Amino acid sequence: MTTIAPTTGTITSAGIGSGLNVNSIISSLMAVESQPLTALQSQATTLQTDLSAFGQVQSLVSSLQDSAKTLFDPNSFNLTNTSSTNPSSVSAATTSGAVPGLYSVSVSSLSAGQSIVSPTGQYTDGTSVVGTGSLTIQLGSWSADHSTFTPGTGSAVPIPIGASADTLAGVAAAINAANAGVSATIVTDASGARLALQSSATGSANGFRISVADDDGNNTDASGLSRLAYDPQNGAGQMTLAQAAANAQATINGISVTSSSNTLSSVIGGVTFNLGQTTTQPVTINVTPNTTAIQSDVTAFVSAFNALNTFLATETKYDPTTNTAAPLQGDSTATSIQNQMHNLISQVTGASSTFATLSSLGIQLQTDGSLQLNSTTFNSALTNLPELTKALSNVDTTNASNNGFGAVFSNWADSLLNTGGTLPGKTAAIQSSITSNQKDQDTMNTQLAATQARLQAQYTALDATMSQANSLAAYVQQQFYAKSSFGSGSSSN
Repeated sequence: MTTIAPTTGTITSAGIGSGLNVNSIISSLMAVESQPLTALQSQATTLQTDLSAFGQVQSLVSSLQDSAKTLFDPNSFNLTNTSSTNPSSVSAATTSGAVPGLYSVSVSSLSAGQSIVSPTGQYTDGTSVVGTGSLTIQLGSWSADHSTFTPGTGSAVPIPIGASADTLAGVAAAINAANAGVSATIVTDASGARLALQSSATGSANGFRISVADDDGNNTDASGLSRLAYDPQNGAGQMTLAQAAANAQATINGISVTSSSNTLSSVIGGVTFNLGQTTTQPVTINVTPNTTAIQSDVTAFVSAFNALNTFLATETKYDPTTNTAAPLQGDSTATSIQNQMHNLISQVTGASSTFATLSSLGIQLQTDGSLQLNSTTFNSALTNLPELTKALSNVDTTNASNNGFGAVFSNWADSLLNTGGTLPGKTAAIQSSITSNQKDQDTMNTQLAATQARLQAQYTALDATMSQANSLAAYVQQQFYAKSSFGSGSSSN
């Protein structure tokens, strides 16, 4: 180590004067002194590896619990598929709780919204002037001959038409901006332009009438804004009815039903019928259990179990060939989790009188501790869906032995994952050890720094002492040879 003397400015280096390799000596001594620190650092690496491993275990157990929860959710076994003999006329969709069965559906009419159109030949295009005044739109129901109008529960909507919006396009834009339950479009053909108005929603209750307050003083003639009136009950009907508002009319298994829309969502619980067109023959809708979804849920459970089993097997193994132990080899917590999950596989449940074990459902334990789904056995179990459902999804809050396997595995996972559970406790213990280890390292580093400073001071002092001794020895030797040389010269004379 080279230093500059503060008083003389001369450069010195430990070992130069004495010939000792001071830096090498100190490095060797510090290597010995640092062995406890090296051991602490190695322990810290092991602890971090353990923490990471148990973090992965916690994640895999959580995934297994998620898949188990799906199995004890009764809705998972209430999923259904639908088919139709004429899907263009009637199709269906189901939600959880739909009852499997056959539904015969006949459609006599579809729902419709009211549509009216202005007479031909009155307007050339969208820039044609209509007139000024005010339109008032009221939603409600018309009688069959459109002679009587019954207002709905909503308020009538007035739409002022000023000089800046008195064209056909301006009137259409004003109606659309009013959000009165009626939309406006301009239809243009060889005869010119016409204003078409449609109900925004279908159903007989979504008919409408239009009354006019025309600035020309006549609200019912074929001139000015009154040309857009549609109010037959009050003698104002310049607009032509193109389509009347109507409900859909159908029968389901011989029962007559009506709907304001072509979607029948509340007629049969869990089943929505979509009407596409009228029918001449009944359409058969077949609602069947969705066994594919059930098998997918069971397969997901098997995969989640195997992922946890594989990880634990890998992390706890010992390789006698290389004498190498995996990070969790010999860890009692990891070994306990392995044993518990394998014991659960062989557990017997009273949830079902037919399927008492997982193996009876086709979920079979393999020699490596993993699970395999036997499709033949499982498909056979699917033919007895009520008992299969009980075996997997039953929950008995008074007698745990009657819980289905979904609840069994979910509850077990919860005991590992909850706040006072095994895995958070293990993780906290490792983290505490990591914190303690770091404190020990910090203390050791402080001690080593002090030791190195002490050794540096001692060997620097030794170096200085030996340097002085060497200088004195050299001086004595020089004097000795000088006197010997002088004596020899005198005797020769």
